[in-house]
Amino acid sequence: MTDQIDPTRGFKPVTNPRQNELVPQQKQEKTNAPGEDRVSLNRSEPVEATYAPQSSLNIGSAYELLRSLVIKTLQDQNVPLQISTGEANIDFGKMTVEDAQELVSEDGYFGVEKTSDRIVDFAINAFGQDPAKLDEMKKAIDQGFQDAQKTFGGTLPDISQQTYDAIMQKLDDFAQQFDKSEG
Repeated sequence: MTDQIDPTRGFKPVTNPRQNELVPQQKQEKTNAPGEDRVSLNRSEPVEATYAPQSSLNIGSAYELLRSLVIKTLQDQNVPLQISTGEANIDFGKMTVEDAQELVSEDGYFGVEKTSDRIVDFAINAFGQDPAKLDEMKKAIDQGFQDAQKTFGGTLPDISQQTYDAIMQKLDDFAQQFDKSEG
């Protein structure tokens, strides 16, 4: 059976349980040094291979890896890497961890309050500022969040749930202001 990968170990023996099905069985030596593999490649003499960490390979931090993946994905989809918030321009190609944290902070552009305000304003205006269409607005937003959950594997980050809750509360507040004026 294959060993578990241990990132703290320098070597990972590679074994293939199906190798015997593909290549005639050869006499295997039990004295292989740790980290060595024997690969036959349909030759009479096995070829020794050693796998070690690539110290010259610098992939950077997990953030940088994820950031470059997101940037490439956006570029492949022809999505601009810069957006204007009205107050400033955000360049996703040059964003640092600190910039991202600031954007999702309580007062940040992508924080709960500002994001929920933008979504509620859009919903209210899209439905003609009609409080009688509150259920339709909520259903549309709920469907959007459900679709996002499916896209992201069934769950969203806490900030997304907080934003959803804030949106629903703001829509209720919007409808209540009309109930008070009528009553």
